[in-house]
Amino acid sequence: MQAGVPIAQMNKIPPGMGTALLARAEWSFCAMEHSRIEATRLEAPGLPFHHLALPLGTAVPRIGFRLQGHGQAFTERDELSVIEAGVGGASWWETPLEAACFYFSTDALAAALGPEVDAAGHRLRSGRRLDAPLAVQLLHALRTDAANGQPHGTLVGDALFVALAAVLVPTPTHRRVGARTGSRDWRVRRALEYIHTNLATRLDLAAIAAAASTSLFHLSRTFRVTIGCSIWQYVLRARAERALVVMRDPRLSLAAVAQAVGFDTYAGFVAVISREYGQTPARLRRTLTSAPHG
Repeated sequence: MQAGVPIAQMNKIPPGMGTALLARAEWSFCAMEHSRIEATRLEAPGLPFHHLALPLGTAVPRIGFRLQGHGQAFTERDELSVIEAGVGGASWWETPLEAACFYFSTDALAAALGPEVDAAGHRLRSGRRLDAPLAVQLLHALRTDAANGQPHGTLVGDALFVALAAVLVPTPTHRRVGARTGSRDWRVRRALEYIHTNLATRLDLAAIAAAASTSLFHLSRTFRVTIGCSIWQYVLRARAERALVVMRDPRLSLAAVAQAVGFDTYAGFVAVISREYGQTPARLRRTLTSAPHG
């Protein structure tokens, strides 16, 4: 999906600290490492991806950085610290630090926002506090998706990253992108055609945008305006609607139904059916099969 270092190779936990890693997650555009590391000082070379560190818990230690010869400390909960791609240096803290660290490249920003946006003009500056409350919310949402086991594959996380990219790249550029709206309908129509043709397969947002001949960022905005919900919400609802038909077949287990309509996990299937119809899949199936056919 993007050039440069593969997502699977984006990591910063030193080999000797393997037990400090509590969880790891990967999406199409970024990776996350959730760790708890005792008081330490770490030296790291410049790596080919950006690093956003989100401290967790209630007792956040004083964190020091010396990157490119400049020191800076971050002490508040939910303050994002930044290390740009290619920047090395030292970081340290004097009490245990729990944090979720997110890694992604400038190429990932470009892939999410499209060619109309200059992703190299991002707001990321090493050793500085990133004052972006919305970015904090989006990163917490990414961590929640990971903690839940990514029940819908990369769909939710990729959508969150597109929103994050829009925060990290200057807003004036986005306004210029939004100037062209005349071709909105046919692009959304193409996206819908692709979604319904491939509903039972593992869909990803970039493929949907490619089928609509537009950028993922542009499609995400126009899709919500036209349809009234996000792309990933639409996909899950469409799969739930198809499940209503497929689950009438008594030969199929509910797990087989979930797989047949495209859900990545059975837990995701249960959650969406329960949210959309107010009943568990088992109860909904009994309701459907006991109802008279008209």
